[in-house]
Amino acid sequence: MHLIEAALSESHRTVRDRADAFVEEVVAPRAEEIEETDEFPRDVVEAAGERGLLGLLLPDGYGDLSSDFLGYCLAVERIAAESGAVAETIQGHTFAALPIARFGTEEQKERYLEPMANGEAVGAMLLTEPGAGSSPSELETVAEATDDGYRLSGEKAFGTNAGVADVHLVVARKRPQPDDSHGVSVFLVPGADETDGFAFDRVEYMGMRGHVTGDSTFEDVAVPADDLLGSVGQGFRIAMGTIDMARTGIGAIGAGIGRGAFDAAVDYAGDREQGGQPVGEYQAVQVLVADMYQQLSAARHAVYSSAYAIADGDGETRLSSAAKLAGSEAAEFVTRNAMQVYGGKGYRTDLPLERYYRDARILSLIGGTSEIQRTTIARQTLDL
Repeated sequence: MHLIEAALSESHRTVRDRADAFVEEVVAPRAEEIEETDEFPRDVVEAAGERGLLGLLLPDGYGDLSSDFLGYCLAVERIAAESGAVAETIQGHTFAALPIARFGTEEQKERYLEPMANGEAVGAMLLTEPGAGSSPSELETVAEATDDGYRLSGEKAFGTNAGVADVHLVVARKRPQPDDSHGVSVFLVPGADETDGFAFDRVEYMGMRGHVTGDSTFEDVAVPADDLLGSVGQGFRIAMGTIDMARTGIGAIGAGIGRGAFDAAVDYAGDREQGGQPVGEYQAVQVLVADMYQQLSAARHAVYSSAYAIADGDGETRLSSAAKLAGSEAAEFVTRNAMQVYGGKGYRTDLPLERYYRDARILSLIGGTSEIQRTTIARQTLDL
């Protein structure tokens, strides 16, 4: 029995089976259409909510299926094996809901968590800025205090589900600035189509079509005092409080994309005949398959080691960085070599391999590049 399988509880297997059914019944029939239209798959998100897959990490009572972080990674890996875009959409939504669950008032939880768990409302976290990255001392988005709340102004880049979300967690610096902090805080802002002063410009990428992100602009957006999440000065803690989970989740998405490409390559190697025998009988193809298997197995081990540690309450940044690094780089390695197994056919757009290949590329860039992960691993290992 595989080590990962042996560590699963009955609850984990229930989550995995629910994810498998969701993929078969909902994602697989829509994956190519999402790719072709590049439209945000709100119906798929709603279906995920109906099956309990959006509330896995939320407190009991939100949705009909709760789990730990290991269960979440099992689900997102399986979804990514069919559609990286759907998996990344769910990932962005999940890590917008978690801060509300952890830091929200009872009124905020009541207002947002149930519809987010059910798929009726979509969430987005907006931290990164065009010129400041995510440095709290350099953020230029500001929230000016008013008599009844705040006035939000600034620009945000990236942010999964930005623009199409029903609630945006916007990280900004409060003015006047507190003496003991940069005043970095998080504000809950509704969708762009119902918020005066909030404009969104979608950016298209080479992969992850259907996954929506882009540039958000806020011009004197009125935010009621009740829509401050947590307290003034808690913003960076809120935004970065799930970073180990988010990076491990990206690793799981990478493992899932790699798994989808690997399975397709193995099937093809057994079915496709060349020179009177299946191409899988040629040693050159066998080497490709062995290398893909090794990379994918190592990545899954890294991802689930980190996920298990997080679920056990003993997560570690080094483990999460290793999971993200291994998963994202395995996705690129496996998708590239799966195309080699297919030969020229792997480059065709009517087969899913080129979609897997394009989707995999972004994973080593978002959530901290591979270079940042290597630096983090090295510094923690060397105790620098």
